[in-house]
Amino acid sequence: MSWSVQAVILGCEMVLGYVLGRVFIPYFRRIKTGKFDFYIGDRFAKDGSEPKFGGVVIMLCVIFGIVTGVIFYDSQAVLSFENGEFSRRVFIALGGVLMLTAIGLSEDYVKEKKLGIGMKPFYKICMEYLICLGVCVGLRYCGGVQTAVLMPFHLGYVQFGGLFYPLFPLFMTVGINMVKIHDCAGGKTDTGTDGLCAVTSLIFSAGLSSGLAAGAGSDAAQLFAVCTMGAAGGFLFWGFSPAKLYLGESGALAIGGLMTMAVLLSGEYFVFLLAGAAVVVDGACGLLQYIVFKIRKKLLMKGYTLHEHLQKKGHGDHTVIGIFAVMSVAGATAAIAFLIYSGKFFI
Repeated sequence: MSWSVQAVILGCEMVLGYVLGRVFIPYFRRIKTGKFDFYIGDRFAKDGSEPKFGGVVIMLCVIFGIVTGVIFYDSQAVLSFENGEFSRRVFIALGGVLMLTAIGLSEDYVKEKKLGIGMKPFYKICMEYLICLGVCVGLRYCGGVQTAVLMPFHLGYVQFGGLFYPLFPLFMTVGINMVKIHDCAGGKTDTGTDGLCAVTSLIFSAGLSSGLAAGAGSDAAQLFAVCTMGAAGGFLFWGFSPAKLYLGESGALAIGGLMTMAVLLSGEYFVFLLAGAAVVVDGACGLLQYIVFKIRKKLLMKGYTLHEHLQKKGHGDHTVIGIFAVMSVAGATAAIAFLIYSGKFFI
């Protein structure tokens, strides 16, 4: 996919993100407070009325970017009302992300309206797994899925064969929930850092798309990464600290779904651990905190996650975002090197 098309998609998504936020925030706020006021207020000050539902803005931007990319890339098939392989693969993955976002939207609505505690975590995880499994099976019949995983340290490819289909959706589900924890543990906005998840996903997507472009990787994965980058950038107009719009569970599931679907389409699965280093480290710290507490009944950190721990140590949102941004850039750089030189150094 040409750089000019990517630039058009990025620019349009960022503008669209700003416009959609300006239009939708008053309506989202009405769900939370019961009052409608088109005046948003001071962009750089919170008043307690900031709503969730960031996933709506992100997914509308992504849909625009995906459709635009498909038209540019596969215009012949679109004009003749046929679905080429590229289009089918992209729309199957997009359908999976939309279903994940729908789960998050229902949770955001229930919590903002104070209608209850929402769906039990076990049921949500099962639904996420089934959606990821459905996407993997769907892609199998639309050009196939890479079932061999390239490992580091000269271990070469490990062929999973049929085991790939039950196992990789599990990996995707873990990745999606790591993104949720990275945004805010337990869905509580006071445990999150405004804009952190969007910033790290933007850097993740930039690294993945750059590596795929330089290494002649999957165009479908590249389009997904570019659209994720543009949507995250557009959301940050309203979601960067101090936020006027929270990601919510809808946004966290949307971003987690976009990141894992892009990796699935790329066929370079190890890249998630590199480009998503900030997400993985934050999630691993949360898991370690849980294990230590269960065994020793003591807290290892002041917060459930690393970013919450840093906040409670007195670091501001911008400092925390800066720390994780550096971590993400290092991981994204490693991912680019992996995608370009994997054949020389890793096989």
